[in-house]
Amino acid sequence: MENPQRPRPGMLLLAAFFLLEAWVWDAFVAVARWLVALIPWAAFKARVVAWIDRLPIVVVLAIYIIPLMIIEPLKTVSVYVMATGHFAFGVIAFIVLQFLTVGVVGVIFDLTRARLLTVPWFAWAYDKVMIFHNFAQRLVAPYKEAAKREWRAFRQWARDYRARLVAPSK
Repeated sequence: MENPQRPRPGMLLLAAFFLLEAWVWDAFVAVARWLVALIPWAAFKARVVAWIDRLPIVVVLAIYIIPLMIIEPLKTVSVYVMATGHFAFGVIAFIVLQFLTVGVVGVIFDLTRARLLTVPWFAWAYDKVMIFHNFAQRLVAPYKEAAKREWRAFRQWARDYRARLVAPSK
């Protein structure tokens, strides 16, 4: 009988990071979808995409890359701030920057995707990122399911405990 290979601490840490990132991302996507539902998004998007289609590709690249180049390095700064003793400020900054990533860069990418994918190097890089994204999703999936099971079990335990507390007083 073979012993199953024990997970390496680095892989577990990486999986935990991706799990946390997936949860944060999912929460921000839900908020963004709620906000988008407040405006006539389809008509607005069609007008903006039509405008983007008339722009030179260099301008379209700048529209996408400039906000990304501003926001992403600031996330690293926020982690540095956390590590240097200002944990609460760093966490708040990271959360705000994550929201900006979804809310600004994500929307800009959605609006410029068709044009950006006409650039060969961008399409190649996008394919590589999607391969890594799919790998990360597969890596995290078992941990995500286990965490969901544990959360459901905890919620059931809390409901049962609350019911036991309330039951004797009736």
